[in-house]
Parts: sequence; structure tokens; C-alpha cells
Amino acid sequence: MRRAAAAVALLLALPLVIAARDPRGDVVPCGSASVDASAPDLVAIEATAQELDTAAVWRLTFARPLVVPDPSAPPLRIDIFVRDPKVPGVSVDGQGGVNRVVRWDATSADQPIVIKWVPEHSQVSFNPPVIEGNTLELRVPGRILLGESPDGTESVRRLRWSARVSDGPACDLLGRRPAMRLQVAATSSSSVAPAPATSSADTGRPDSAPRFLVVGGVIVLGLLALWSLRRFEPS
Repeated sequence: MRRAAAAVALLLALPLVIAARDPRGDVVPCGSASVDASAPDLVAIEATAQELDTAAVWRLTFARPLVVPDPSAPPLRIDIFVRDPKVPGVSVDGQGGVNRVVRWDATSADQPIVIKWVPEHSQVSFNPPVIEGNTLELRVPGRILLGESPDGTESVRRLRWSARVSDGPACDLLGRRPAMRLQVAATSSSSVAPAPATSSADTGRPDSAPRFLVVGGVIVLGLLALWSLRRFEPS
């Protein structure tokens, strides 16, 4: 029964994971070339659905402040690989099931974000990212990323994502395929502080429930676990 209680405790902790963490020092060669120690090291991404689920926002955190424009050639590139389940997926740079790519090249702070519709062979530009020290925020409306629905908006909650940061021969990956979810932003603000997380695997946190439901569920399940332990405890 103690193992069962531990499993219950683990299940209770999983909904509290918010930000997708990426280990420090895991920058690897994109090919056969060696990696410069100064290559940007991605350490976390907070991905949220904002503006009533009509905008996707990725807030990337690096180990050190970013240098923009990037003097290296080619410059720093950020790719967010997106899978829209309504559109057929293809393989893009080793990532399977991709049909949308959110890309930004660090050629200048005013360089716009490029949204690529992969199967359709088309692309569109949007606003530049917001850069503050070692963080960079990419914000993309759902109508541009996924296409407009009949009512003129499009919810971004259905999409799945993964990420790659490349700087010349150096690559830092978060997820091997688009499988992580967007979280529900608590407010419309773009700067929601990330909470500690435990994994950089292809599993993001499921869609958030209202806070009182989460807290209530934790209390109820905890009480049930204690009751089960006492019931089956040998006399």
C-alpha cells in the first residue's frame, strides 16, 4: 500500500508542473563540427495560450543574456516546431509530424518572426520578439499560426510543439517531436513567472483546470489515499 500511496502522490504532483525545463550544458553539435562554448544554452521555455486562447506565446530563458544582433555566421536561430492535428504533418530538420514552424533569426532586435506553413509552402511575418536580458518572448496570433475559423479567431490550445535553438554548428533541442502542450495563462500578461519543473521530455503539462478544482482534487485524493492505507493496514 505504501507503493500505491507513492504513486498517488506522484500523480498529484504532475499537474503542478508548469514550465518545460531544458538541462544546462546540453548544447550539442548539429553536425560533425565542434561546439563553441559561447553558444546560447536554452534552460527553459514557458509556453502559454493567451488572449482568450487566440495567441500562442513562448518565453525562452537562456543561461546567459543574448547578444542581438548575433555576430556569428550564421546567426542564432530559434525554431518552434508546431503540429496542428487538423493538418498533415511532414518531417522538418529531423522533427516528425510538423506542419507549422515559428522561426526567428537574431540578425537584429527588430527582425520579425516568420511563421512557415510547411505543407502549403508559404510563410508570413509577424512582430519581432521581446528580448529582455536572458529571456526572449515569441508571440503569434492563432489566426496566423493555424488559420482563421469562420468566426475570425482560432484557438491555439489544440497545437503541440517542440523547439530547437541553433547557433552555427551548435544545437539545443527541447523535445524530439511536437508533443508538448500550451499552458493556460493565468492572466493576459505575457510575463508569467515559471514554476519549477522536472523533465525536458516530450510530455508537457496537460491543459490546466481552474485553481480551486486543482486544490480540491489534491485534498480529496490525498484523503482517499490515507483512508485506503488505514483500511488495508494489518491489525
